[in-house]
Amino acid sequence: MKVISYLNFDGNCRPAMEFYKSVLGGELIAMPFGDTPMSKDMPDFADKIAHACLMGDGWHIMASDCPPEHFTAMQGMNISVHFPDAAEGKQLFDKLAEGGTVVMPFEETFWSKGFGLVNDKFGTPWMVNTDYAPE
Repeated sequence: MKVISYLNFDGNCRPAMEFYKSVLGGELIAMPFGDTPMSKDMPDFADKIAHACLMGDGWHIMASDCPPEHFTAMQGMNISVHFPDAAEGKQLFDKLAEGGTVVMPFEETFWSKGFGLVNDKFGTPWMVNTDYAPE
């Protein structure tokens, strides 16, 4: 079984997924509504994303644009990413925080050498965590 995060955007899926690719790496595949059988039913949405997938080594993030009447802002969840070392986690956290909102600064906690919460500039909530190595 795989568990894959699927994000819904309010018309800005393409720039969001391109941002995630620049931060996380991986390969991005995106299909606009104009390239689907739904194109004639949604002419104003032709350049919006019907489905996108960002694939990395052992991970995926999928996403699409939602018609305005079906969109709700992301809440009650986080994309959680884990790193073996705090320096890597901090680097990702800082990139995600550019233009976003830091909810909890990236710092050492009782369970981790580095942990932080950030909502990126597209409204996606992220939890960046590092493994706590016993000393």
